[in-house]
Amino acid sequence: MNNEQVSLRQVEIVFKALASTQRLNIFSLVCEHENICAKEISQKLELSQPDISYHLSKLTQAGVLEKSKDGIKHCYDLNNELLENIGVRPKVLLNITRR
Repeated sequence: MNNEQVSLRQVEIVFKALASTQRLNIFSLVCEHENICAKEISQKLELSQPDISYHLSKLTQAGVLEKSKDGIKHCYDLNNELLENIGVRPKVLLNITRR
């Protein structure tokens, strides 16, 4: 997707996915911890596995996160390419949302 123009629809999907306190908390954790696993996210945020799965699914479907498998664990990382293409700088966004 590098240097490709992103559609307004894709931008809308990304921002809708991030328009949740829980998903912003997950986004923040993934930003801080490269390739973090779902169980770690669940423990750190004290959310149930179904809740974490739901929110991770929304973020992955929107393209915000990339999912990989490490044995039986599902791990997540930021999709920096997409975020860069729509002009989202995660650390700036997270700094703004913490005010």
